Amino acid sequence: MASLCLASDALLTDCSSLMFDYACLDRPIVVHTGDWDVYAATRGVYFDLRAFPPGAVAAGEEELIDVFASGRWRDSGSGRLRAAFRERFCPYDDGHAAERVVRRVVLGETERLPAFVPLAERRPVPSAAAALARSPLATVPQPSGPRPVTESR
Repeated sequence: MASLCLASDALLTDCSSLMFDYACLDRPIVVHTGDWDVYAATRGVYFDLRAFPPGAVAAGEEELIDVFASGRWRDSGSGRLRAAFRERFCPYDDGHAAERVVRRVVLGETERLPAFVPLAERRPVPSAAAALARSPLATVPQPSGPRPVTESR
């Protein structure tokens, strides 16, 4: 999963906990909440992801298409949501969090623990899309209306 996350320009997820790790990359996250009510009722949740999302939220397929077609997936509003999400859930995920826990809890060390790197000072690896100096090679067109789903065999 780590390789896929590093290779991607954005994360499209439902309620997967991967979003918490992906947020450390400071790349766009889009949450599809089409089955939120069923998911929350059957599996339980710690907080309402729709109220505190890591980026753009789409409740259905048409809205999901619009998020990508309109560019909302990477606009400043999604960036602000991601920044707030990172502050809430990633303040100690600086690449040395596990080492600090093992040294402190398992080994009992209290001296010379790796220094904590504040969120504002971290520089995540940029995505491939961020390195492009030109527009994307393709865009997602707006749907002209509902399209029937058909099976082909």
